[in-house]
Amino acid sequence: MKNLHIEILPELRDPMFVLAFEGWNDAARSATIAARFLINQYRGKRFAWFGPDEFFQYSDQRPLVRLDRDGNRKISWPENAFYYCKHPDLSRDLVVCVGVEPQLRWKTFSQDVLELVQVCKSRLAVTMGALLAGLSHTEPPELVCLATDPSLADRTGVAATKYEGPTGIVGVIHTQFQNARIPAVSLWANIPHYISSLPNPKAAHALLDRLGATGEVRFDLSELQKSVDQFDSQIKEAIEDRPGIARLLSQTDLLNVRAEKDLDEDEEAQGTEPEELPSGEELADEIQSFFRRRKNGNSSD
Repeated sequence: MKNLHIEILPELRDPMFVLAFEGWNDAARSATIAARFLINQYRGKRFAWFGPDEFFQYSDQRPLVRLDRDGNRKISWPENAFYYCKHPDLSRDLVVCVGVEPQLRWKTFSQDVLELVQVCKSRLAVTMGALLAGLSHTEPPELVCLATDPSLADRTGVAATKYEGPTGIVGVIHTQFQNARIPAVSLWANIPHYISSLPNPKAAHALLDRLGATGEVRFDLSELQKSVDQFDSQIKEAIEDRPGIARLLSQTDLLNVRAEKDLDEDEEAQGTEPEELPSGEELADEIQSFFRRRKNGNSSD
C-alpha cells in the first residue's frame, strides 16, 4: 500500500467495503451519490487516501480552483479517500471509498485497494456503478450485478449480468477481489439516457437498497427518499413544461421513435401539419435547460 496515505487503521466490526468512483463507471453520479450519502448519514471519518499525482493526468482531469470566504484561491485536487463508519444504527461497520476514477496505473491502484481490504479483514466488498440504458424515468430503476459467488448474487435480489466488453476501474477492482478470493459484488444501476446528465438520487436509492440486502445491513434511507420524491416531481414538471417532450415520451415508448409514416398519418387525420419532435439529445437539453431556469429563479422561457 505504498501509494496509500493511512492516518490510522481503525478497529472495525466485520466491515463491509463499499467503493464508488466518478467518471465512466458512474452515469448520473448515481454510485457516488450513494457512497457520499452513507458517509454523511453514518458520520464517516476519513482515514486513508491516495495521493493524486501518481494516478491522474492533470491536463485531462484538471484540478478545480475555488474562492474561500476570504476571497483566497484554493485548489481542489482529484481525490480517492476511504472513510470508516462506526455507528450504533449499523449492524456492521462500513468502509466507504469514494472519489474519481484514476487515469493512470490501474493495476497499482487496485492492488493497493485489495491490500487495504485484506488488512482491515473485510469479508465482503461491494463496488457500485451506473450505466446508460433505454429505460423510462417513470419506472423503478433496474439493477444488475456481478458476484464472485452465486449465493452473493442471489442475496442481491437482482439479475446477474454476463457483460463482456470495455471496463473501468470498478471492473478492475472487482476482478482483483475475485482473484484474491474475497467475496465481492458489483452493483450497477441502469439510467435513462435522456436524464443521464442530472444527478440521480433515485438510482442511488436503488443501489443502497440492494447494498443493504447484500450486506445484510438495514440503512435509513428516509432522507434520500425525500430527494427521490423531489427529483421525480421536478422531472415531471420539466417534461410537462414543453408539450413536445411529453408527446415524444408518450408516443415513442422509451424514445424508440415510431415510423415516420405513422406520424404523418396521425397528423393528416388531425388536419394539422406534422410537428417535428425533438430527438433524445434535444430532450436532454430541454430538461437540463428547465433545471437551469429553476435554479436561476425563472421557470418560464
